[in-house]
This record gives sequence, C-alpha cells and structure tokens, in this order.
Amino acid sequence: MEFIEYVKIFYNGCEHYNCENSSSLGMSILGWFLIEDVTRDFCRSNKWPTYKEWALDDSLGDCLTTNLTCLEKEGDYIFLTDIYSDEEVPTEFKISRQQFVKLFDDWQEKVCKAKPKEIVIKYENDEFVFETKNE
Repeated sequence: MEFIEYVKIFYNGCEHYNCENSSSLGMSILGWFLIEDVTRDFCRSNKWPTYKEWALDDSLGDCLTTNLTCLEKEGDYIFLTDIYSDEEVPTEFKISRQQFVKLFDDWQEKVCKAKPKEIVIKYENDEFVFETKNE
C-alpha cells in the first residue's frame, strides 16, 4: 500500500486559511506557501501570473523569496524551503514545473474562486488532487 502525502487546510472564519495537519514537513511547507504567499498575492491583489510566469520563464531568475518560502528552479524542478526553518538543513519540497503550474491553476479555481471551508490536497500517483468541502 502506497503512502499518500497530504495537507489539510481550514478556513478560520476571518478571511484566512490555516494549515492544520499534514503528512510531512514538505507538504506543510507547500500548504503554508499556498495560504500565505499565493492566496494573499493572487486572491487579494490579483498578482496571480507572477508565480506561473516565474516558473515558466528562466529569464526571471532561478530564485524567488516570498513571505515564508524560498523557491528555487533547478532543471525541470522547483524546490520550496521554509525560510524560517529551525532545522540545520531545511527540508526541501520538490515539485516539477508542470505540477507547480497545475497546482496554481487548481488553487485559483478550487480555492480562490470557490472559497471552500476545508481543503485537502493529496499527492498520489505523481499528481496533486484537491478535495474541498463547504460544510
């Protein structure tokens, strides 16, 4: 039986989401990046293309630092690390550029536009799957 990575995100009632539970530190880094950096930048100020453009355009540099996360491009992959990590060697979350872009498209449609109360993002079979609830 394959272990499925996941992160659970809940709406806190104050126009903000919280990352409540995850299967690993890497998935937690991804969850907080989506909540703090992506949601605040896109959902509130419509800067959505910034991350997608950066991921797809090598002329925009190999490294990008956000509120909580450092993103680095290396070949066909993007590595996310927590800039405030207490670890001696910070955990990196590795994602392909293609997955990174699809993840943002899904986040835009399923979270920013729909505003669900609960989100579970699962990583299974090399794919991110969103499950949302409004209850």
